[in-house]
Amino acid sequence: MQSIVGTMVIAQEGRFQLLDRDGVGHQFLLHYGSAVEPDQLPPLLNRRVRVSYRPAVTAHIIGHAAVHIDLLED
Repeated sequence: MQSIVGTMVIAQEGRFQLLDRDGVGHQFLLHYGSAVEPDQLPPLLNRRVRVSYRPAVTAHIIGHAAVHIDLLED
C-alpha cells in the first residue's frame, strides 16, 4: 500500500483532494473498507494528514482509493 502526506483542501461526500508539499493535487475516494466515514472528512479540511491508499487500477479512474487517514501534527 502506498501513502502520501499533504493538506486536505476539498472534501465532499466520500471524495477529497489532497495537496502535497509541492502543491500538486491528488484525488481520492474512500475505499469501501476504510474505517473513515464520509462525515469525518470535513473536520480534516486544511489539516495535514497522511493517506494510505490503493492506486487507481485503470487510467479511467480519476482518484485513488483511500484506505486509512492519519491526522498529523502541524
